[in-house]
Amino acid sequence: MAEFSTDAWRDGKQLVVRPGCTLPDRCIKCNEPAQRLTRRSFYWHHPGLYVVALLNLLIYAVIAIFVRKRTPVTVGLCRQHQTRRSIVLALATVGALAGTAVAFKGLIDMSYVVVGIGAFVTLASLVFGIVAGRVLVVTRIGENYTRFDGAGAEFLASLPTFYRTR
Repeated sequence: MAEFSTDAWRDGKQLVVRPGCTLPDRCIKCNEPAQRLTRRSFYWHHPGLYVVALLNLLIYAVIAIFVRKRTPVTVGLCRQHQTRRSIVLALATVGALAGTAVAFKGLIDMSYVVVGIGAFVTLASLVFGIVAGRVLVVTRIGENYTRFDGAGAEFLASLPTFYRTR
């Protein structure tokens, strides 16, 4: 088993890690033993880029893909939190598919109100899945460290405190 204290720290309510680290074999949310560890890639770009989204979503998406930073981190979830995440993602998928089906039915029937309702349900389901299904939220990816929100207080309490070296 790897030594975790050199790769992960707490800084207030934030988790600070080295890119590519493997977190302890405990649930990131409640600190119970993890069902399994999963390697995930997390992405981040400077929040100022969202100004471009106000002007044009397509241009924003293209720029964001090219300027985003990526960091892989191996995290664990307990059975309860993994089950909750699976249910959220399943509900989001079913909602998005149902909304798409309703929108197509509205197109066939030439009912634009039904198309709008279907499109709204699809979009709401996708947003729900993205927001509620997150394991951690990246707040910054730097050259040496990545910062996350969303780790449980019990998990953070088990980590050493992060001290910045200047």
